[in-house]
Amino acid sequence: MSVGQQDLYRYVRSTSSGAALRCFFKHPGFRFVRLKRLCESYSAVHPVGLIARLWYKRMQVKFGFQVPHTCKIGPGFFMGHYGNIVFNQDAVVGANCNVAQGVTLGHVSRGSKTGSPTLGDRVWVGANAVVVGKISIGNDVLIAPLAYVNFDVPDNALVIGNPATIVKDKGSAGYINNTLS
Repeated sequence: MSVGQQDLYRYVRSTSSGAALRCFFKHPGFRFVRLKRLCESYSAVHPVGLIARLWYKRMQVKFGFQVPHTCKIGPGFFMGHYGNIVFNQDAVVGANCNVAQGVTLGHVSRGSKTGSPTLGDRVWVGANAVVVGKISIGNDVLIAPLAYVNFDVPDNALVIGNPATIVKDKGSAGYINNTLS
């Protein structure tokens, strides 16, 4: 049984409502994660890998996200809304992270922070937030909508504004739901 199937079975067991389960299967985020894992599992010359990559590319255009299949994403990743979500191929996203529409995890090509960001576990990223550079976002961090983050963020922080500032040490407690263990 693959990691994706284990995640699905855990979610099915934790869900009591049939309507919620049907919405889950129709959600593009679910299909996105399954296709991404298929692309990672098979090479480009394997028929399943080729079909999965073509279908994955079609989904990217249809739903408006650009997340390369080489991007490392942990289990429990959730896209609340699709549309204009852009991740760099070297970005790393931890377990049980929530991302809203318009989020960018970008690459910086010059300066002291050359590279792509790394998000910890249980990070909530608000709508139209931009996280750029080789920075590390800690666990249980909440990045508010419209924030521009280009510095390291410690655990349990609330980041807000443009340019971003750390406001509190409350973090994402209460924002992350349906986590996979």
